[in-house]
Amino acid sequence: MLRYRGNLKNNRMMMCGSEKWFRIAGLLARQRVGQLSEKELRELEEWREASSENKLLYDRWQDGEFLEASFKSYQRIGRRKALLDMEKRVQFQRKKKLRLQVLRWGSVAAVFVMVVLSSLYLFDRETEKTVKEQVAIALMKPQRPVLRLDNGTTMLLDSLKGNFEEAGVLVKKAGESTLSYSAENLSQVTQLAYNTIEVPKGAEFDLILSDGTHVWLNADSKLKYPVTFGNDAREVELEGEGYFKVTKDEKKPFRVVVKKQTVEVLGTEFNVDAYPGERNTYTTLVSGKVKVDADGQTVILDPGMQSVVNDEKMYTRKVNVAEVISWRNGMFVLENHTLEEIMSKLARWYDFTVFYQNTSLKEATFKGKIPRYTSFESVLNILEKTGEVKFNVKNQTVTVYQ
Repeated sequence: MLRYRGNLKNNRMMMCGSEKWFRIAGLLARQRVGQLSEKELRELEEWREASSENKLLYDRWQDGEFLEASFKSYQRIGRRKALLDMEKRVQFQRKKKLRLQVLRWGSVAAVFVMVVLSSLYLFDRETEKTVKEQVAIALMKPQRPVLRLDNGTTMLLDSLKGNFEEAGVLVKKAGESTLSYSAENLSQVTQLAYNTIEVPKGAEFDLILSDGTHVWLNADSKLKYPVTFGNDAREVELEGEGYFKVTKDEKKPFRVVVKKQTVEVLGTEFNVDAYPGERNTYTTLVSGKVKVDADGQTVILDPGMQSVVNDEKMYTRKVNVAEVISWRNGMFVLENHTLEEIMSKLARWYDFTVFYQNTSLKEATFKGKIPRYTSFESVLNILEKTGEVKFNVKNQTVTVYQ
């Protein structure tokens, strides 16, 4: 376990290791955003009163100017170098089964925690090395899916426990990565309340809407939807990629709004790929029928067909459905994909930016299958073994060369 090695006289402040420091830092973060329970508030007060040093630090962390100075100091420490140092240390100690403690709070709280940890550096310069380690651990925590309620409240989906009610609808966690809405006892809908699920890079999540429709969301995607649907239609807004298994209701067509187009169905399964910044939007039909409307044009898709929409035109084509929806089965299936297409998919999963020394490399094509949970290093090694390209990784930038 990593240990705090400051030279303060009272070791009660040091809490016997990094785990306790993360606990206190987290309590301070949650206090900052008004999310402390009475029990946690008492715990924080007990820590504060345990020593004069604790009290001094507590008072400083309530000072906005001190926090700002701490954050600037944290930036000077060098987040990236700290992260790389920690990665090397983890690889070296992996055989010892080193367990990294990660934070269990949202992005705002996590930033505050890092500020708290970095402020220790200002308080005692001899702790610089340990603070770097603590900050690196915090930075290694992946982004997490969040749920934004109609009133603006944000909830972390992976730490959500139990059920809660939203606009008269029962919302519950159904497994590790599924959220379910139940409106069985709800009568007439007078006003729609909207929720939004945001899935970051490197993550997946799925939900069951109030009508029973099941939606799987790919990495770096966002879905806005009513907690319960109105009396005439069912409509959601997608940004990114989602797979829809729509519950049939002939009286209420189901619509997915993406960019400049609308996909309308009664009951079917289909995949929509509509990432911001990408030239094309793809709608692929697995079963049933869908109608795609875009800029005054309309096409009806049959199973196995895909519509392609961009600013210039709209057309349809026959595709390998298994390849298109392979992300749902934990695979990257590459069927004569260009390197540019491949790196775009990988970037959303592994969270990096890419730079091409020679833009002609973007057009190199590859074919094969790669498990989605393969390490990033292994994926790049697989591509390099083709002899077509080489990669240099620095921080979170991948340079492609030949």
